[in-house]
Amino acid sequence: MPQNATETAPTTQLNRRQRLILAGRHLFAEKGYSAAGVREIAAEAGVSIGLIRTHFGSKAGLREEIDRQVIAQIEDLCSRASEHLGTEALDLLVEDAVEWVERERDALLYVRAALMEKTPGSQALLRQLLEIMRRFVALNRERGLLQDDVDEEWAATFLVIDFLGPAVLEPFSEEEFGMSMYHREMVKRRSAFMNRVVTRGFMKS
Repeated sequence: MPQNATETAPTTQLNRRQRLILAGRHLFAEKGYSAAGVREIAAEAGVSIGLIRTHFGSKAGLREEIDRQVIAQIEDLCSRASEHLGTEALDLLVEDAVEWVERERDALLYVRAALMEKTPGSQALLRQLLEIMRRFVALNRERGLLQDDVDEEWAATFLVIDFLGPAVLEPFSEEEFGMSMYHREMVKRRSAFMNRVVTRGFMKS
């Protein structure tokens, strides 16, 4: 059973729909969109296969709804961070992202899998992530918090890379670093280094 799905919850139509979303997200993250079949998703959710068509029209429709929900969660993270200023906002974004991963680990791993597999919806998903970070960068420009010569498009791209990078390394992290990329100590060090990179860099000119 995927994270956040509960066996004891009442089997209402809404609950069955959400079970399919969580099961699809979990299996797409674990196996990839192409490899996860609708029968397997329905079995994981504990519902009949026909409910995928009823609620989403198709497996692609289920993927689109998962994309929508995951993007909404990421937008919420950035929206809350935008209430703060400068590097404080970046610190908050990292902290909130860690708490989000602890609650919704499958969501982040789903984004990683979707972009690495390059499914039919991957390009749109990447565009949405970039647009979220573009708005975050633009807001900081409006507040006068960006350096004058910043390439704003690459600033947004860098934030997407930083957001997804730890997820790419996560399968190797325990063996290589002795802890998860989302361990509090690892996050603290990464956040401190990211703040240094975005404010002054680390190489001598």
